[in-house]
Amino acid sequence: MDTEILRLANLTADLLIETNQTIGIAESSSGGLISAHLLAIPGASKFFMGGSVIYTRVAQRNLLGVNDEEMEGLRAST
Repeated sequence: MDTEILRLANLTADLLIETNQTIGIAESSSGGLISAHLLAIPGASKFFMGGSVIYTRVAQRNLLGVNDEEMEGLRAST
């Protein structure tokens, strides 16, 4: 795994644990890499709720409830 991304994931995990917060991920072009790096951290279940790769507008609309007006002028991977 990329060491810089893993370093940032560790910083994120530390902050989430320190502030008693959790995170859920909806990824697109990253194809699950954000989730993978967070899950590589021991004890990830303390802060990681889950993640999905939502790649197309159809998936954004149907799975995330993001309507077309909210995406006006943006690419599906935004």
